[in-house]
Amino acid sequence: MSIFKKYSYWIHSGKYTAIQKFSVLGMGIVSFMLLTRVLGPEGFGVWGLFLTISSITETARTALIKNAFIRFMHQTPEEEHGNLQTGAWILSLSISIALALIFLLAAYSVSQWLNAPELGNMLQWYAITLLMTVLFSQCEMLLNAKMDFRGVCYMYVIRQGLLLAAIGACALANYKITPGTLSLFYLVSVIAGGLTGALFSRPYFRWDLTGYKPWIGKLWRFGRYVFGNNVSSLLFRSTDNFITSNMFGTAVSAYYNACLRIGNLVDMPSQVLGDVLFPKAAQYNSSDRGAIKHMYERTVGAILVFSIPALLVLILLPSLILHFLAGGKFMMAAPVLRITAFFGFTLPFLKQFGTIMDATGHPDTNFRVMFLALCIDILANLLGVHFFGIIGAAIGTATTYFIIFVITQTILYKRFGVEVLNIFRNTFSLYKELFFHGKSLLKLKETR
Repeated sequence: MSIFKKYSYWIHSGKYTAIQKFSVLGMGIVSFMLLTRVLGPEGFGVWGLFLTISSITETARTALIKNAFIRFMHQTPEEEHGNLQTGAWILSLSISIALALIFLLAAYSVSQWLNAPELGNMLQWYAITLLMTVLFSQCEMLLNAKMDFRGVCYMYVIRQGLLLAAIGACALANYKITPGTLSLFYLVSVIAGGLTGALFSRPYFRWDLTGYKPWIGKLWRFGRYVFGNNVSSLLFRSTDNFITSNMFGTAVSAYYNACLRIGNLVDMPSQVLGDVLFPKAAQYNSSDRGAIKHMYERTVGAILVFSIPALLVLILLPSLILHFLAGGKFMMAAPVLRITAFFGFTLPFLKQFGTIMDATGHPDTNFRVMFLALCIDILANLLGVHFFGIIGAAIGTATTYFIIFVITQTILYKRFGVEVLNIFRNTFSLYKELFFHGKSLLKLKETR
């Protein structure tokens, strides 16, 4: 059987997600290269903190609804979809208004704690941006539920592309870019992405104001664990960034932020297949042990095909990569990049663990694991910084990743029979299939 037929669902569904993730990543790298040089470590540190906080907020708010929404869309009759969509819109808007008020009130206190005075004004502007993201997130959820990954692709490409275009135009015009200016560009790009999503989502929109209230409760009850899990997970991944900013200032925080953004190169395949995996896994129940086991082992094995080479490059050539992407001022972060690169090895295992738990109706387990990870990480980071200084935060986070990796694989083995050895067998099997498929293509080319 051809490798393309064998993995037809993943190739067909994943192509637009891959285009989205890699084009956004590419544009993100270009804007990263521009901003590290234009803003310098201190300015980039402030912008990095803003992106971290906005990412935590938007991802957590969306997570409260997204996984529950997709699961219910697949497990309920179509005549209920109008009520479900209406309930999701109202819940998302209500949460966004509450969060926006918190940002307006707490912006300057947060900026003082993080030693980043400019951040206060940016977070107040972000309160408006957060309300604008409601349209974006709801359209993204609906398109994912309908497995229309083409629309999601356009949404993200336009959003990131417009932000990059604004940064590039300012750079060409020698207009001074500040973190505050960037927060306004961010607002405009969110609006553009949301309007794009509305165009693609229009055929799927259903409104029914007669029986939506019960769905708000159902979405909340399912999603509260996913919400707690995502808050814990995102804070866990940002702990080293926040602690270094508080203790050493925004310049040191910028080094960590730069390393984590470069580390996204290793994590990107996991994000691509994770988006494709959830709607597929949502069709199963936790009693389908064999199907879940096979899906998890296959998915993580496929991710590692791409992640392992990227991981090796980051470990072997950290200084060269930092010099090329961030400039000479960030070269001293090479030891941090080496350690953060190891995070990329465990991330596929952890992310797909979360996907499987949420999709099979066990978001509470996922939440407990991620909350434990956050608690361990805070302690490990504080101890690491105390004993090892600036690099200690990275050492503390790496320790936490290892502990949580062991815990999650134990849970998967007990519930679904997942075996780590099978994952690596799948990885090397895919390497072999790709190798022999490549050889056959070369032979075919030579005979023509």
